[in-house]
Amino acid sequence: MNRISVFYDHIAEAAEQSGLSIGKILEKCGGYGISAVEIQYTRLKENRKTICKALDKAGLSISSVYDFFDLGSDKPDKEIERACDMLKMASELGAGKVLVVPGALNMSEAAELTACAGNYDTTAVYMDGNATVQNMKKSLMQICAEAEKYGITVTMEDFDGFCQPFSRINELLWFMKNVPGLKYTLDTGNFAFSDENVLEAVEVMKDYIVHVHCKDRAVDETVGGKYCKGMGASPAGGGYIPMGGIIQRMLNCGYEGFFAIEHFGAADQLEYIRQSAEYLTSALDG
Repeated sequence: MNRISVFYDHIAEAAEQSGLSIGKILEKCGGYGISAVEIQYTRLKENRKTICKALDKAGLSISSVYDFFDLGSDKPDKEIERACDMLKMASELGAGKVLVVPGALNMSEAAELTACAGNYDTTAVYMDGNATVQNMKKSLMQICAEAEKYGITVTMEDFDGFCQPFSRINELLWFMKNVPGLKYTLDTGNFAFSDENVLEAVEVMKDYIVHVHCKDRAVDETVGGKYCKGMGASPAGGGYIPMGGIIQRMLNCGYEGFFAIEHFGAADQLEYIRQSAEYLTSALDG
């Protein structure tokens, strides 16, 4: 099985940047060894027929469907309903996984969590006592239970945002331990945001990883974190994230899922996609 996918947003942006049609970009992606796309539920719902026709013509499938939700509110019913519709659509289109970004804390809550997030026990105490996090947990439990009916796996990722209570290793581990059926999409570049070691994250979270976003980061000499050396876009293998080590550890653990190309903000998406696909093909074949 070809195991390389790419974000559909990058394909759409590449078409805008290059003047080529989306169909032509998809054709080029197939030529680069890419077999699937990661696509946002909202975009897919709005233009499903056209998108699916273009994917079918290019011989590409959908590896994962994702979207952003507000599951931390006291009344999340409409958001849960929307997530369940995403599950139904993913099932209809043969995508075995969905990624849910479940919401955010307010700034003061996020600051409190940041102060205790370096230790799992203190993180767990905070998560157990925060109403917004608890609402997220309950909503995710409902979504995961519904997903089981479709044979779909629900995942979360390490999100690069200050107010998201799932940007760090201990926060993610808490969700995995507390939501039955929930799994983890590893985003290789997002632990840079919280200045955490992605290789440590792979080790801690290896039993939960079912999907991988291959996001590299470009070096920025004005940034001097322990693990964060910049947040700019880079083709996979072209930045400072230890992509080779991550891929090898995943393969050693028996990982057989997709490696998704991700580089939002790329100046030349088509060229970045080509370079990323070339790197990943070599890494996976080697």
